[in-house]
Amino acid sequence: MKILKELSRKEFRDKFGTEDQCLAYLALTKWGEEYTCRKCKNERFIAGKKKCNRRCSRCGYDESPTAHTLFHKIKFGIENGFEMVYDIVTSKKGANSIWLAERFGVKQTTAWLFRRKVQEAMKSSEQFPLEYEVHVDEFEIGTPQKGEQGRSKSEKKIRIVIALEYRNGKPGRGYAKVIDDYSAKSLKTIFDVHIDKEAKITTDGWKGYTPLKKIYPHFEQKLSDKGQNFKMLHIQIRNFKNWLRGMHSYCHENYINQYIQEYFYRFNRLNFRTTILEKLLNRMIAHPQITYKSIKCNAT
Repeated sequence: MKILKELSRKEFRDKFGTEDQCLAYLALTKWGEEYTCRKCKNERFIAGKKKCNRRCSRCGYDESPTAHTLFHKIKFGIENGFEMVYDIVTSKKGANSIWLAERFGVKQTTAWLFRRKVQEAMKSSEQFPLEYEVHVDEFEIGTPQKGEQGRSKSEKKIRIVIALEYRNGKPGRGYAKVIDDYSAKSLKTIFDVHIDKEAKITTDGWKGYTPLKKIYPHFEQKLSDKGQNFKMLHIQIRNFKNWLRGMHSYCHENYINQYIQEYFYRFNRLNFRTTILEKLLNRMIAHPQITYKSIKCNAT
């Protein structure tokens, strides 16, 4: 597994190699110098029953650093949880649940569930839309069916729209979303969430994009020429497909959006490799706990 050279495993273990180090980091990130009891809103605490726990000095509510985070009730050691996050976010292709299960001695379902929690923390904040020059296109995942070429309808295809930003002729950030079809209504979802209205947007000649010209003032359509006019965009489409098939082999259609989030979380932080791990850990600490049931119910 290729790991980003900016974050060696030795450096990681020097900082997060023990349970005590991980719990101390969790407590500092979660509470800092402040504390408010979840039960009675008291702002004073004493040491809890376990390491780094905080116990309300008024009502006695004892809270652990992992409670109400994505590390809640972790069953295989908090230090192993931190290292799983490290493997997922710093390896150039991520880490699938089979490999994680073998490496950490847990069931594949356990590794898969924890990966889903990590993916949940990788979800875009939707606060930083693409700017400058943005290219948009669609692609499909699924086996081509006879008589169902191009943008034809098929139950065996997963349709995805992708947007990629360019700065000084080089690819910048990118986002993608699963869509129901190629209508203007479906395509508009990525524009609404991820593209600045003042961006210079270029798409191919598909009629589904045409109504969007009324909303985005710097909108241009041109023929794709079999992808030649959108070379860098098609490279990213190919890279995503190769990553999904090569690393994960199979992904249920209900969870494709989560794998998209994971891919672009790493892609969008290629220039911030030294901080990518702690940024993700902080997101997982700030994110409310989730259960397997909620993951199943919210699958899209």
